[in-house]
Amino acid sequence: MENKTGKYLKYAFGEIILVVIGILIALSINNWNQKKIEKKQIRNIYIRIVQDFNNTASEIERDIKNMDILYPLMQNILNGDVERDSLLSSNDYFRKYHFTLGSPDIQINETGIRLLESKIELDYELNTELTEALSMLYSEKLFELEVDAEFLDDNLKRLTNHIVEEGVLVDYLVKNNRTKYVNMIFEDVTFKNYFHIFSLSYEIYKNSLIEFKAEGEILIDRIKTENNLE
Repeated sequence: MENKTGKYLKYAFGEIILVVIGILIALSINNWNQKKIEKKQIRNIYIRIVQDFNNTASEIERDIKNMDILYPLMQNILNGDVERDSLLSSNDYFRKYHFTLGSPDIQINETGIRLLESKIELDYELNTELTEALSMLYSEKLFELEVDAEFLDDNLKRLTNHIVEEGVLVDYLVKNNRTKYVNMIFEDVTFKNYFHIFSLSYEIYKNSLIEFKAEGEILIDRIKTENNLE
């Protein structure tokens, strides 16, 4: 009986060990599968970040190209290099100057980076130097960009309100009479001061866009390299 009991105990113990080993193997396989799923999710998030930034970069390039056309026109006005007769006689020439009174409209998609940040909160292993740099780009740098954009918009509103209050904008848009508008450009000191501040904020915003795009391109290249993305 003692021999049989000993055999039963050994058998039971062996069964328990096999069950435990089986559970551990199952858990390992499950963890491996979960890691594989999470890795794929992270890769998809990085792909989304690259797509988001590429779209943003295209918008920035488009608006910088327009700003490179309009900014010299602003400087011509400020430097007194504009001929009154040219603005009075040429529709195309005057229209160019009129359209300097605009503001770039760039939509920066943050979906990808926000998804990454939510993953970072769940997995400390994602707190790498790259993800931290990405998070900073879309927090501090983006905040600076938004502040500069707001400064530009405020100056544009101040300038536009002055033009409206002087009645020159309605006279131009409704009656197609640009005489008052042209006279204001050359003679109105308040307009010149507002336009000067607007010009400065325009240049500040442009430089912020260039800086955001340049820093982003460096990080995007690193994402592609580290994740084997084309």
